[in-house]
Amino acid sequence: MTATANPPAGLTATQQSMLDLALACDLKVSDPAQHDTIRARHKTIQNQRDAADYIREVENKIHSRRRFARSAKAVAAPAAAFAPPAMAPMPAGRITSTQAAFAILALLVFMVVTGWFVPAGGNLILVTLSLLLLMLVLGLATTGRALGILINERNLMSLSRFQTVVWTVVVLSAYLTFALVRIRLMAGGAPIEDPLAIQVDWHLWALLGLSTTSLVGAPLILSAKKDQQPLSSATQKAARMVHESPVDMDANRQGTLYANARLSDACLTDLFEGDELINTARLDLAKVQMFYFTLIAAICVFVMVFKQLTTGGADLDHLPVLPDGLVAILGISHAGYLGSKGIARTQSQPAS
Repeated sequence: MTATANPPAGLTATQQSMLDLALACDLKVSDPAQHDTIRARHKTIQNQRDAADYIREVENKIHSRRRFARSAKAVAAPAAAFAPPAMAPMPAGRITSTQAAFAILALLVFMVVTGWFVPAGGNLILVTLSLLLLMLVLGLATTGRALGILINERNLMSLSRFQTVVWTVVVLSAYLTFALVRIRLMAGGAPIEDPLAIQVDWHLWALLGLSTTSLVGAPLILSAKKDQQPLSSATQKAARMVHESPVDMDANRQGTLYANARLSDACLTDLFEGDELINTARLDLAKVQMFYFTLIAAICVFVMVFKQLTTGGADLDHLPVLPDGLVAILGISHAGYLGSKGIARTQSQPAS
């Protein structure tokens, strides 16, 4: 027990919950014949000193059994409630907040300068690259990964995050470039009353709406699967497919959804694989389709903006007008993507 704790004091609600978690870990690694004795001791623990002693015993018990090494992490967290807080180590590759602030400021200045002085077309390319670099800086600052902005709460790279980033970069770079060019023309004497009054075609708003719908809707649909418990046979089968131990997979999963143990485990192939235990090692065709549709549509929009900027005497008071078919194709793709997430593929235990 540390000097900062109060041994005779009773347990808070949070500490009691952590003590209960330690009990669950103890039961998991102990012989079933000892379970009654363990539960009886747990009921007698009433103060912080006894709770801290019990948690340390459970932690030592887990460390002594290599095949339950991952469970030690679950016990280490409750023990922290009875010890002084420690500074978490910074992930490898993560930049400091000061470095991130300077990088963001430098990129913002670079965007304005290039958008103003670089010839039409070249300014769009440089502004777009600057926004992409800004996304990378945010990823490094928060997760230590350049593509950290794509990683979701299950430590997987998310396709809905990817397509949201793509449309954010394409639309913002187009608008900012148009605005800077119009401000420069107005400063040069062009008859422009409001350089920021740039009309945005409703098709473009629809594309942004589709990306936002998938970003919000996908986790909402999958949340129901977090409450489902997979059958033991389904967990073992999934573990064999991804070459993991059933214990590790059971420790990391969220209901019937597959999850990585660490941020560093996230990779680009996550964008195309299924979400559940049983199909996480298989390609999800709905994801593959949406990836290609999003990428091709974004390239088309970028080319249209580039062409409008580089055409002599072009009207720069509105962004390009997109065809109806482009929005329809992406709408169908998003519907298939979200509908696919609602299908349960992993066998689960019946609701009690």
